[in-house]
Amino acid sequence: MNHLIFTQVMTLFLVLGVGVAARKARCLSAEAVKGLADLLMVFALPALVFTSCLRPFDPALLASAGRMLGYSVLVLLLMLLIGGLLFRGSRPDRRPTLQCLSAFSNCGFMGLPLLAAIFPDRGVFFGAVFTVALNAIAFTLGVTLFNPGAARPHLRKLLLSPVLLGTYAGLACFLGSVRPPQAITGALNLVGGMTAPVSMLIIGATLGAASLRDLLGGRAEYAVNAVRLLLAPLLTLLVCRLLHADALLTRILVVLEALPAATLVAVFVETYGGDQVFVSRCTFISTALSLATIPLVVTVMEWTLA
Repeated sequence: MNHLIFTQVMTLFLVLGVGVAARKARCLSAEAVKGLADLLMVFALPALVFTSCLRPFDPALLASAGRMLGYSVLVLLLMLLIGGLLFRGSRPDRRPTLQCLSAFSNCGFMGLPLLAAIFPDRGVFFGAVFTVALNAIAFTLGVTLFNPGAARPHLRKLLLSPVLLGTYAGLACFLGSVRPPQAITGALNLVGGMTAPVSMLIIGATLGAASLRDLLGGRAEYAVNAVRLLLAPLLTLLVCRLLHADALLTRILVVLEALPAATLVAVFVETYGGDQVFVSRCTFISTALSLATIPLVVTVMEWTLA
């Protein structure tokens, strides 16, 4: 399993390298990258989530999804608490940013494609459950950290996002054991299959557009990324072991928590105020460092679960 996960992670990161090269060679402009990102979020990711739920109803699988939801909420709340404690002495305008960066990973844009490659049978199904938990907490408690009065309308908008609409439709088909016509599922499989390569190309192109100065940061940037990329997944592994969680759920949760910082935090900073340059640098450094930390975390996880 360790070799398989490592191979899949490195395969995706090699595609990311193609994105870097394409941006450097000016094959992908900023406008093209934005168009690809919109295509991914509105069509490819929802199709991937929807098709992952197209399976006969299984009470045991539904029970596992319930446990995954519980573990996800526990880990996310724990990381919010730890982030608040670790960075309580930081600058006031950066404190909510650091706390949310500690807790929220890039589970949709990078996580679901990674799970589709590593755990092709049920990875995206359980990853979608984690995404629901993360988004619900981010748009309630997370937004409250920035602006206490702004959580409710944003939660309503979140519940109608394309990815969650795909999740609702997929769960409805799962609960009713509904299988759409083969032509429809075939088309959705093709569209959803674009998610992994396109997401890696986008991330690579984003990294390729950055200058060397963007790679540099101060102690705060590296401290929060140590929490995000190392402490969060290792603590998740410990929590899952203490709770005697299923090995598959443990692996999925740890991989999701090993991901770089969610770009959603940068959206919060832009909307409610904060240090935009700081959060952009943190997100960039997080993505770059994850190339090394994800294989490291996966190695530790497999050694622990062996």
